[in-house]
Amino acid sequence: MLKNKTRKEVSLDAETIAILEVQAEKEGRKLKNYMEHILREKANDMELKEEYKIMMDKVLDKHSKGELRYISEEEFRNQTSK
Repeated sequence: MLKNKTRKEVSLDAETIAILEVQAEKEGRKLKNYMEHILREKANDMELKEEYKIMMDKVLDKHSKGELRYISEEEFRNQTSK
């Protein structure tokens, strides 16, 4: 079964690549496969964290009560460019 995948380019410094290559070799993986594996694990870890679920429930509750203040992209850019 083929999964729908999205291709993304990642730029890393030579030292980071060297470290990842050593770790991949220890696990008997190719570098690309190892990087995909650890990124997938990290993404799945976030899905399972109870603190994240609690935080999102609070945000959704505030949204439904109208307690959140949203700003436009232009306003955000003005605030963050200073």
